[in-house]
Amino acid sequence: MGDRLLIATLLSNLGLLAYHQGAYAVARALHEQSLALRRELGDRPGIAVSLINLGEVALDQGDYLAARALGEESLAISRELGNRLCIALSLDRLAAAAVALGEPTGGARLWGAGERLREQLGSPRAPRAQLDFQRQVAAARAALGDDAAFDRAWQEGRAMTLEQAMALALEAA
Repeated sequence: MGDRLLIATLLSNLGLLAYHQGAYAVARALHEQSLALRRELGDRPGIAVSLINLGEVALDQGDYLAARALGEESLAISRELGNRLCIALSLDRLAAAAVALGEPTGGARLWGAGERLREQLGSPRAPRAQLDFQRQVAAARAALGDDAAFDRAWQEGRAMTLEQAMALALEAA
């Protein structure tokens, strides 16, 4: 039928299915195809979503620099579009990448800011995503080795305006 936007969406959905089945290489390839098609079409909201999905796969594959770059681009696009849910998702990806790259304090700040935004939106994480998030936070706490410092950084992030949090995320990236 030639509906390229629908094809891009289907590729993204198949990528999510492959990701949830643990087939990360397949997921990455499908999300990359979706992203390429969305770029051709100029589908900015879809580009942001594809970047977020690719960032999640990159995190699970241990490609933290790619995850950071993907998170930075998705955040910039989401900011431009005013898509607050995608901003929260991008902050999550950037926080996880920061922790994996040795910046647990920065990650805690970004998670705190993202958590506050999620609360404002009334948009909790899906159960699987919540489990991944809890695992990532536990790893960040362990990496920092100081629960009080982690909690302070988290609260600093929660106290930031959305603009401050996005500036911090883009500066850190």
